[in-house]
Amino acid sequence: MPDTTTIPVNVILASNSPRRKQLLEEAGVKFTVYTGSTEVDESLDEDQRAQPSEAVKKLAERKAGSVIQDILAENPVGLGIVIGADTTVVLDGEMLGKPYSADHAREMLGRLSGRTHEVITGVSVWLVMLNESEEKGGDGNVSLAFRSFSETSTVTFKELSTEDINAYVATGETIDKAGAYAIQGRAAVWLDAIEGDYYTIMGLPVSRTVRLLEQF
Repeated sequence: MPDTTTIPVNVILASNSPRRKQLLEEAGVKFTVYTGSTEVDESLDEDQRAQPSEAVKKLAERKAGSVIQDILAENPVGLGIVIGADTTVVLDGEMLGKPYSADHAREMLGRLSGRTHEVITGVSVWLVMLNESEEKGGDGNVSLAFRSFSETSTVTFKELSTEDINAYVATGETIDKAGAYAIQGRAAVWLDAIEGDYYTIMGLPVSRTVRLLEQF
């Protein structure tokens, strides 16, 4: 985990993920979680799905951009940073998103059993400057700048029995998780090997994210 840092502007996390919130807090970043709706269109066409690392960046940009649109509608003034992130699990080049049912979660976990897969997290950081209106001495302009990146780690699971999978799905931990598991949860006992950044697997490569925040 990186050293505690101070970002000299208002930082907004465009995610309700408790894991991402936890990681930023542990890094010492002062931020607020966007409390409005963070639902965005996560559909991808075939060409986009064929490039998972680009796809997660695109989805992270959509999430941050959606929050920025909501913020601009409130006509605020000042400087802020918005962080969007998206994580996917990739097996044999195929993106495995969030399961839509318990049976779908079982199917995903069965495919991951005894196999090595990739976990890719995309991050998009936007800097927003909103000037005061002309009536108040400003020009009313809005300035936007953003940078996006993705990080990839690999995870190898041990062989999973039907009982292992059924018991895990029964915990409810598969809900809203890419690949139907949470690395920091009960699925941790399935790990055979990890290569890369553990926090990328959790959903936010926090060290690189903080370094990017400090560049703005």
